Amino acid sequence: MRLPVTILCVLLFAQSAPAFAALGAAVGPAGGTEQGQAQAGSARAMASARVTSYNGYSVSEVVEPSGTTVREYIGADNIVFAVSWQGPSMPNLQQLLGSYADQYASAASAPHPGRRAVAIQSDQLVLHSGGHMRSFAGSAYVPALLPQGVTPDNIR
Repeated sequence: MRLPVTILCVLLFAQSAPAFAALGAAVGPAGGTEQGQAQAGSARAMASARVTSYNGYSVSEVVEPSGTTVREYIGADNIVFAVSWQGPSMPNLQQLLGSYADQYASAASAPHPGRRAVAIQSDQLVLHSGGHMRSFAGSAYVPALLPQGVTPDNIR
């Protein structure tokens, strides 16, 4: 029996599609947490993705339809310990940051002299986000979740 090319392509994509989860959450085999699955079903499902493995962790890199590149850093324990983004538009930070999104929202709503960059430096979260129209970049990581041998410089 011969399968149509379209069905073969869909099956291959479904098998190689990366899993998505929020910062600090476990990545599930079928696309991350239930909330992450529902949200990933829209823009990210249509994005191009690539997973690269390093010593003790992997990086899932997605180029969203808007052109923004989002990277999720996943430890050997299958937990997202860091995220980063760069591109012409801001990604959905509520989805990316998960339970840490409230800390970002508080920091972003505080007055900032000069540029609108946001920075959080605490034991629970380190986040840097900034940019201007059509050029946004940022990263966030949970210090306690950094795998051994991984430094903040590895998160780009």
